Amino acid sequence: MGGKEDDQNTFYGATTDKGRRETQQDEQLVVENLFEGHPRASLFAVFDGHGTDGAKVSAFVKRTFPRILRESKALLTGSSKEAATALKSAFATVNELIKENQAIDAYMSGTTATLLIFFEEDRRVLVANLGDSRIIMGRLEGDETVPVQITTDHTCANAEEMDRVVKSGGRVDQMQTDEGGDGPLRIYKGTLPYPGLVVTRSLGDTCAERLGVLCEPEVIDRELSKKDRFFVLASDGLWDGLDLDQVVHVVQKYDSPVKASEVLNRKALKSLDVKCIDDNVTNIVVHTA
Repeated sequence: MGGKEDDQNTFYGATTDKGRRETQQDEQLVVENLFEGHPRASLFAVFDGHGTDGAKVSAFVKRTFPRILRESKALLTGSSKEAATALKSAFATVNELIKENQAIDAYMSGTTATLLIFFEEDRRVLVANLGDSRIIMGRLEGDETVPVQITTDHTCANAEEMDRVVKSGGRVDQMQTDEGGDGPLRIYKGTLPYPGLVVTRSLGDTCAERLGVLCEPEVIDRELSKKDRFFVLASDGLWDGLDLDQVVHVVQKYDSPVKASEVLNRKALKSLDVKCIDDNVTNIVVHTA
């Protein structure tokens, strides 16, 4: 869990649970004062590892990203284009550091990465995302708060993403069982039964680089209005358990983002049990108004 539970004015809450999985491969990251001399710029991130060393990869990027981001002045003073370039460069650097790390076997292990930098005084957010973790925003429309999906899910369900993978030589298919195809579309190397990757963008997963799997995030630079009330960052475990409307309903029900985050995880885990899905669940709720 996270957030300042003893502070009634806290603006975020973070919760993680390994669910019915044997291991926890999710990581969450909150850095309230990311940049020295700019105390009201906060970093929030969710990483969802996969593969044998997925937990190692997600833990490594959690430790590494703050340092790499702090080295980039463009995130503070650059134009929107320069900030986007800086974020993409940071992801590429982290990806190279994963490869160089002798303690991690990233051949068929990697992680999603979903980051949000909130510049409170400027009422602005920078978002960088790859994989199938997701960020949504709760936006006030009249008397109702509605969900707005901010990020794109990078999977083969996305036609543009799948087209790139296929053109790069990847084979896209469901996992095969005695009863036929099962589950989401996965990426395979020719006729081989691996890597079986669901996401089309990730950090690590060196086996899949030549199959069109990118480490480049999609970047969004957004100025916030008074109607933009909160953000929810979460691993796919939350989104598999709850739809966007359910998530927004929970968050707007509670004044405390800490409480909202805890309830989201609890409801998602209960829903995953009903659907017979075993997964880690991690979310961060960030109030912006």
